[in-house]
Amino acid sequence: MIQSGENRVRAAQGERLRQARIAAGYRSARDAALQNAWPESTYRAHEAGTRTVGQDDAERYAARFRRDGVQVTAKGLLFGDDDAPEPHSEVDQVVGQVVGVKGLISAGGLIDTGDEQPGPDGDLFRITVPFPVPPGTIAFRVAGLSMYPKYEPDDVVLCAEAGESPERLLDLYAAVATVEGHRFLKKILRGSQRGSYHLESHNAPLMPDRRLVWASGIISTVHAQAWSRFCAGSKSAGAKFIGSKFVGSKPDG
Repeated sequence: MIQSGENRVRAAQGERLRQARIAAGYRSARDAALQNAWPESTYRAHEAGTRTVGQDDAERYAARFRRDGVQVTAKGLLFGDDDAPEPHSEVDQVVGQVVGVKGLISAGGLIDTGDEQPGPDGDLFRITVPFPVPPGTIAFRVAGLSMYPKYEPDDVVLCAEAGESPERLLDLYAAVATVEGHRFLKKILRGSQRGSYHLESHNAPLMPDRRLVWASGIISTVHAQAWSRFCAGSKSAGAKFIGSKFVGSKPDG
């Protein structure tokens, strides 16, 4: 009986950890372990529920996932309090909160955004996300492969329209806008000149000493196969995107 109870505790911890990892944008337990220099066998055992998560490990995981925009605590991972992310089924994912997608954001080099035609509310289209988000949350659709495997084309990143100081985002993934008017999804590093920042990619050369007019940490990521998409202006005119299939009329473009 004791062993059965311990198994249930480990399984519950593993599921909460898995949900937090998915919300943080990591595609697998291996991906999370490798990107954060965690012992892969230990992390995979924690997520699989075959090894009890200790306090130190829970604090380490929660701190990392919070930096990736997930509202999670060590206590939530260990004991399942209200701060822990709740699991979502595919059905849940089409009845969440609507967020406006403002345009493309480059995970690589420069992209042409001249053809973007936002609606009256400033949204190119809208997506439904399966979890609550803070007021003032906006979204961008990822273009380019330079941040793979963390971000892939057509993933949607959620961020704060108000933005924040790049100084608070050093060594973190962020959406940024440069003085030239370009949008990038990069890791922010301190630049060699005062007021400038290096923009780091996974698979592309460093962009040195860029001056930023806006920056926001990533609140969360909704992967391409998981979001519901609507034409700007009207839900009824749009198309829900579930898994790999459109349901309803697909928007032009």
